[in-house]
Amino acid sequence: MMLSQASRASLQNLNPAHFKGVMRRFTSSVCIVTAGWQGRYTGMTATAVCSVSVDPPSMLIVINQSNRSHGLVESAGAFAINLLSSEQRALAVHFSSRPGEPFSGLDYTLGSVGAPILRDCAAYLECVVESQVKSGTHSIFIGRVVSVGGTAKWPLCYRNGEYLASGAASA
Repeated sequence: MMLSQASRASLQNLNPAHFKGVMRRFTSSVCIVTAGWQGRYTGMTATAVCSVSVDPPSMLIVINQSNRSHGLVESAGAFAINLLSSEQRALAVHFSSRPGEPFSGLDYTLGSVGAPILRDCAAYLECVVESQVKSGTHSIFIGRVVSVGGTAKWPLCYRNGEYLASGAASA
C-alpha cells in the first residue's frame, strides 16, 4: 500500500518527546565507536549499532553530524566498534562525557584500520566505510567488516537511562 502525500504529512506530526520516551524502552548493547586519522583519535559511546549483512560482513553505525567523531570517521573512511563488557561501565561514562583527550590513560591498541581497540571489551569489529547516508541530524555509516575479535565476557547494556550488566541473572 502506497501512502498519499496528505497521509504522509499527517504522520509527520509525531511529538519528539514521546518518540524519545519510547526509544528509551529499547535495550541496547553499549559500544565505543572509535576512529583515527592523521594522528588524531576519537571515540564516542553509541547504542545505534547493528549488523547489516553476513555476506559481505557489514555493520551500521549512526553518528550525530555535530559530534566530533563524525568528521573523523568521514576523513578516515574507517572505524572500530568496541562492544563494552559488563565490567566497563566507566568507559561508557568516560566517552559520553566528551573528554578533551579521550584515550589519555586508557589501555588500547591501534587496529588494522588505524582505529583504537579498547582492551578487555566483550568484542570488537573493525570496518571500512562503504557508504554514508545523511538523515536529519545524523549520518548512517555502513562499514565492511575487515577484522573481528571477542572474549567470553558479557556485554554492557543500556535501557531507560541506566547501564545494565547483561548475564547477571544467569550467573
